[in-house]
Amino acid sequence: MPLDRRKVHKSPPRPSAIEPVSSTGEVDYPSYDGLPMADNTDQAEAIVFASQTLLPHFSWHDDVFVATNLLLYYREGDNKTRITPDVMVAVGRPPGYRGSYKIWEEGHHPPDWVLEVASENTVEVDVNEKPSTYAGIGVREYWQYDPSGGLLNPRLQGRRLTGLGYEELPRVRVAGAEIAIYSEALSMRLEFDGKQLRFWDSVGEEYLLNPQELEQARREAERALRDAQQARQKAERAWREAAQARAEAECRAEAAERRVQEL
Repeated sequence: MPLDRRKVHKSPPRPSAIEPVSSTGEVDYPSYDGLPMADNTDQAEAIVFASQTLLPHFSWHDDVFVATNLLLYYREGDNKTRITPDVMVAVGRPPGYRGSYKIWEEGHHPPDWVLEVASENTVEVDVNEKPSTYAGIGVREYWQYDPSGGLLNPRLQGRRLTGLGYEELPRVRVAGAEIAIYSEALSMRLEFDGKQLRFWDSVGEEYLLNPQELEQARREAERALRDAQQARQKAERAWREAAQARAEAECRAEAAERRVQEL
């Protein structure tokens, strides 16, 4: 039976989740935990779909970091206490390479937005354990999405951090969307249109292009560029032919004038 988690998730006191531990030497923080990114193709496609939709949008910003399946360490000196969000966004942090995300190296700035994509093997942890962890870290919004539709009810859920833990974000009515929820952390509206997850940019007032749409747009732009180049080449050829015809006409006119003068 699908899980319906509409109630506020209580969380432990936040300081205890990020309190550093004592260490007698340099600590190695691995960048790989040996686990696969996803359990099945639906989950993998949804994770890639979300991250590859958000990355191009935020690539124009120099203060937004987007990552997929990146190890998140939140206790300095402890390389065992960690979590791996499927997709995370940190607003106010610069983009660029990271082997892992260490909160104390990021100005004690946790991710602002986290998305977990449900699978049969992960849904119980996503619902029962991760909310308290993310709340303890200070993640502003915790989102869940179920691409299969049989694990979560509703299949798209967003929660906002309050003093008591996470509380469910309200739905909004949007034509053509089965579920629509506004994310203050992203300044976007997330929608499930009956087939896929969509991101509506409230600033640009348009849907973000997903990877397939981006590829289609790229091909259309390349085709438009080729058409423009061909049109320019055709115009240049026509101009050269016209110039040549004009020169030949002038030569014939000069020759005719000379013959008239000779006569």
